Amino acid sequence: MRITRKSDYGLRAMVELARRYEESPVSIGEIAASQSIPDPFLEKIMQELKGAGLIRATHGRGGGYSLCRPPAEISVREVIEALEGPVALVNCLDASLRCEIEQGCPTSAFWAVINERFQRALGETTLDDLLRTTSNSPARDPEGRARARSRPRPRSRSTVPTPSGS
Repeated sequence: MRITRKSDYGLRAMVELARRYEESPVSIGEIAASQSIPDPFLEKIMQELKGAGLIRATHGRGGGYSLCRPPAEISVREVIEALEGPVALVNCLDASLRCEIEQGCPTSAFWAVINERFQRALGETTLDDLLRTTSNSPARDPEGRARARSRPRPRSRSTVPTPSGS
């Protein structure tokens, strides 16, 4: 499964709303600018999140979007499923699809376990958790790609000469 741009943008917008949870509603323009998301696409995403009951819209002057619940009560899984539907890493795990070799497939049990763990991880991670990790995230370039950090190279544990006692 690949996380789509829609889910990425939706999750980033939700984190932005979480960051401003105690404040007044946030406009589409503010969210789009702070997260480098195209306005028209973001508007569609926000409508889906609103339809799922995760956010509310306030119209008029000073209007915008806000979370319906505290950030600690909204999971990443809820956001992704609101935008993409149920999480299924492979087609055979999607209840709406039928696999031709479902009976006797040598890998379906493995994928079911991995899918369950993935869903659990998404369900256990909240917007509040993401807020806490954003301060530790790498710097980003203007296109949103993580910039490489220069890190000291680890020393090899191989044959490093040690001083002999004299």
